This record gives sequence, C-alpha cells and structure tokens, in this order.
Amino acid sequence: MRIRRISIVLLTVVLALFFCTRSASALTLIEDALQSVTAIVGSIPSIDPGGGGATTQSGVRFSGLAYPFATVTLQKGLEGIMTVTANANGVFSMVVPETTSNLFILFATDVQGRRSTLLNFPTVLYSGKLTDITGIRFAPTIIADKIALRQGDFITIEGAALPEQSVLLSVEGVEDKVFTAVANATGVYRITVPLTLPYGEYVIKTQYPEDTRSSAALRLIIGTASISRIEATANIPGDCNVDQRVTIVDFSVLAYWFGKRNPPACVDTNHDGVITLVDFSILAYYWTG
Repeated sequence: MRIRRISIVLLTVVLALFFCTRSASALTLIEDALQSVTAIVGSIPSIDPGGGGATTQSGVRFSGLAYPFATVTLQKGLEGIMTVTANANGVFSMVVPETTSNLFILFATDVQGRRSTLLNFPTVLYSGKLTDITGIRFAPTIIADKIALRQGDFITIEGAALPEQSVLLSVEGVEDKVFTAVANATGVYRITVPLTLPYGEYVIKTQYPEDTRSSAALRLIIGTASISRIEATANIPGDCNVDQRVTIVDFSVLAYWFGKRNPPACVDTNHDGVITLVDFSILAYYWTG
C-alpha cells in the first residue's frame, strides 16, 4: 500500500513537470523558408488593479517587422483594440492583457496610408501567463500608377518594405514576368517595367524573396489604352465620402437607398435611377474594406 502511494506521488510530480515544461515551450505557428513565427508561454508580472491585492493576468505580446514608422493595428474579431508605431527599422511590439483565448488580427499601414494584407493568430492563453508571439513579418504594401495598361506600355509599382530589402514583383500565372526591386533606407521600393502581355486582366503581387506571404492583389487590365490610377480614383463608383476607398461607410449609404428612386449619383453606380442588386455588385467589385 505504501509502495502504491509513493508511485502515485511520483506520477503526479512527473505529470506536473511535464505540463510546466510544455507551458513554457515554443510552438511554431507559421514557418517558411525565411520566416518562423513562434508563441512562447512564460510568466507575466502580477498586476495591482488598485484597491489592494495584486492579481495575475493572462496576456499576449506580438512583435516583429512591418515598415519604417508604420502603424500596426491589432483587432479582436472586428474590434480594433490597439495600435502601435514601428520604429525607423520597422520593428514593432505590443502587449495586450487578455483573460480568454481569442482570434487576433493584425495589419500594418505604411506612412502613405497603404495597408498590408491581414495576419490571423488564433491564440490560446494560459491563466497568469504571457503568450509571446514573435517573428511576425508583414508582406510589402503595393500600389501602381495605372489601373489599365496599353499593351507594351510601362507601369510603375511602388510600396513600403523593410529598409534595403529585396522585393519581388510577379504577375500571377505568368512565370517569366518576375522583377526585382530594392527598398531604400526609408523602406520605399519602386520599379518601372514594360508589360507585353496578351489582352486580359492580371493580378500583380510583391513579396520578399522565398517568402510565401505576398502583398495585396493588384488588378491590372492589359488593353488598348493606359488609364492612370489618379484619373480612375477621382471618381470611384460607390465612393460617397470621396476618400478614394469603398468601405462600410459607403455600403451603409447604398443600403439606405436600396429600392428607392432618385438616389445620390455616388451609389447609383449603373446610373439607372434606382438602387438594385446590380449596384451592390459594382460596389463589391471596388470594395477596399
């Protein structure tokens, strides 16, 4: 009986050591040739909320690389809960006190207001522990000087990236159309290239060499005429507040006028004098979020 009690005690100690070790170990969340995002669970200092008696609190810290002086936004679901500014090298870090596991969403906005693609982090939190998610790196931002290109004409692609890092520009589905640019000391990259492609619609993206994560998709039409981005965005269908973006603000105006006659010209995207599902589909095409 005594031997059995000793065995149970030893088993309990072994299991306790096992779980303690696991709670402090690194868990790789995302990994590719150049990037490894890890989550490490460790101790978090006690917090005194005031009124006496310090309490422990769960939390999560996100850190990594964006662009020089970029604004990094953290959302929980659709709710924006925190923003921080990256330093001159693009390094950022933020700590969020949390008590429950959650889906966190991060994106970076460069100094010109161009947004990165979203990064999603389903995060499991432990009571009284800090989950440290490190190694985050946002793909470059992207914009072009034209939305339509005459066959063989030149197009200029630019955006924000890490300082003095190479950026690959590729045309989706066209293997031989890959170009390389290098960001300057302030993180700006710019490349001007000719595109001799068959007529049609194409998607252009940028990314760091050997990185699987790419920029937002940039749609480009190859046709008989070149149309500058400035000319096109001066009157984007559905852009009622004229901020050169189509967002939930514009959608709410469209929804209000649904089925009604004599709507504002900005939401009557097909100019037929009434808001129908056709107008919704056109707004969806120009949606920027």
